[in-house]
Amino acid sequence: MTLEVKRAEWKPFFDSLSSELANWDTTVHVLDAASGAQLLTDRLPFHGLTLESIGGRETIGLSVGFDKDTHQTHSILWPTKVAYAERGHGPAGTLDIEDAAGTTTLITFIEPHRELMERGPSDLAGRG
Repeated sequence: MTLEVKRAEWKPFFDSLSSELANWDTTVHVLDAASGAQLLTDRLPFHGLTLESIGGRETIGLSVGFDKDTHQTHSILWPTKVAYAERGHGPAGTLDIEDAAGTTTLITFIEPHRELMERGPSDLAGRG
């Protein structure tokens, strides 16, 4: 089932997702008419999503990875649509973010990161 998130709910939705799916492995694809489908990241742990509004222009920030060797960020300027497609039971699924230029960013939440499952979240808190 796919749920389209209303604009007024984006920030609380991202805050909730960032908490519930912290450290889940993700795959991020960017789909652009000019470039086609591009793999941005593959199986990096999810760190969080932010929504910022500066001068009336909204930007969604994505952060994945644990440390300086794996950390990546991706900015989505002028987002127009946010939808979440659940996969099976539980929180796994795909977040679809579309922007004003027609670019789509797909963030697929696969499973809890292996290191998280082996060590626990308190062991990872000091990494960075």
